[in-house]
Amino acid sequence: MAICVEEIKSNKIRQLSIEQQNAIDHLLQGKSDRAVAAEVGVSRTTVWEWRNHDPLFIAELNRQRSELWMEARGRLKLMANRALDVLEQQLDGDDPKASLTAAKYILQGTKLLGDTDLPAAGPITPEAVIMEDLRREARQELRKQKPMYSEFDPVGAEVENARVETLATSRLNEALKKAGLA
Repeated sequence: MAICVEEIKSNKIRQLSIEQQNAIDHLLQGKSDRAVAAEVGVSRTTVWEWRNHDPLFIAELNRQRSELWMEARGRLKLMANRALDVLEQQLDGDDPKASLTAAKYILQGTKLLGDTDLPAAGPITPEAVIMEDLRREARQELRKQKPMYSEFDPVGAEVENARVETLATSRLNEALKKAGLA
């Protein structure tokens, strides 16, 4: 039985531990770092380190959060017509306070009153988490050397972004190795 090179390579790439997988489950339930740490048997600092510095953990947490939001959005879409019927009844009802509340929900739902967008999800792959950090570091490094453009120079901004991307990309493989992901 022959083992392909990809199988050998994938076995060497670090995976999430059982504790990390369990920690993600608890974090998705909205528990604090302290509560998660107690549940999975690690220190609060360890949970904090995973959430803030472990690209594999961050990516998986973001991926699962995104998946939960997608499921929730799907359920909301299924309930939308019924909810609109209730709002319409309240809007047309005799209680002015209920009508005002219904009107507020309608305006928020159509984005005419306040921000109703959910926050953007973070990167969902370890590589994307690492690239985010590498881009930030590259931008800081390049700006220390000398500012490359004024805020009113869109061409200069494009040049800087290209240089940042090139520098970050050149460091990606080493960062992946350092994180045990290559």
